[in-house]
Amino acid sequence: MAAGLLVGVAGAAALGQYGGSGGGDYGPPAQAGNKAAGQLRTAIEHAKNSAASQAAAAAVTHLGHALNCIEGTKGKNFNGSWGHVCQGQGDGILTDIKGERNAASVMIVLEAADELAAAGVKSGNLAAVQNAARGVAALLQIVMDGLR
Repeated sequence: MAAGLLVGVAGAAALGQYGGSGGGDYGPPAQAGNKAAGQLRTAIEHAKNSAASQAAAAAVTHLGHALNCIEGTKGKNFNGSWGHVCQGQGDGILTDIKGERNAASVMIVLEAADELAAAGVKSGNLAAVQNAARGVAALLQIVMDGLR
């Protein structure tokens, strides 16, 4: 599974930024008013912030933000001490993606992002957190693109 995950992340990284203009442009949401899409954009942004952080505490906090967005407040790894940047956007991507067009085809990728984020925040090593965050951002972008 790990080898397949790495191949998928490497493939996503090789394709570069989706949606064009760099910055925070992640393309349009899958559907207007889609709760999952809004949370995906926020989680991707915070995973990228984590990857760019130069201090372990900041990297963990931003990756924790992404993890909290993925799982929502009822998730097994939700940690309110990191803050909940997706509060008010929905009930967590894992919950809100259900019923979306193509959700079944991206669920395995979303679950891999969840597992990678959880492992990253527990790693205790800045480089490991940053690498996990890069992977989480790439996997979540695949999910976002798959919902279109």
